[in-house]
Amino acid sequence: MSMSGHSKWATIHRSKEVKDAKRGALFTKLGRAISVAVRQGRGVEDAVAKARSFNMPKDNISRAIERASNTENLQEAMFEGFLPGGVAVMIKTLSDNHLRTAQEVRGILDKLGGKLASKGAVAYLFSVDMKPNFLVEVTDEQMRQRIETILEKIEELDDVQEIFTNYA
Repeated sequence: MSMSGHSKWATIHRSKEVKDAKRGALFTKLGRAISVAVRQGRGVEDAVAKARSFNMPKDNISRAIERASNTENLQEAMFEGFLPGGVAVMIKTLSDNHLRTAQEVRGILDKLGGKLASKGAVAYLFSVDMKPNFLVEVTDEQMRQRIETILEKIEELDDVQEIFTNYA
């Protein structure tokens, strides 16, 4: 086998691993959303429909419903923060360990130039349906890259359900 054949295989293998990891993270988030809907007694059909739209296996959906029937202790939390350039961010999470999730979010923000804010420091910048009252346009390309990197890293956290920002 030539080196190029091995390299091509390795590239495909790495690509598949990344794709599988992202898919797994998505299924985890969808499963948690189903569990919350079951516990709240509303929105179950919508959560299941969304999971099916992402081709989540029926077994995963069933397990999420079953977990919710047990005593799993997931709680929603909303974190508020600022990204470079004065961009506001609201991070909706669903976690069995609020402290761990807060530390993960804070770690990403601190490392990459953002800042976790106190409750209410950012929320007023968004309406009831989480639409920003105004957008912050960032024209500096390096700052845009930093913002994109932060948003990607936060999105990769298992406990993060949704991210809302006024970034334009």
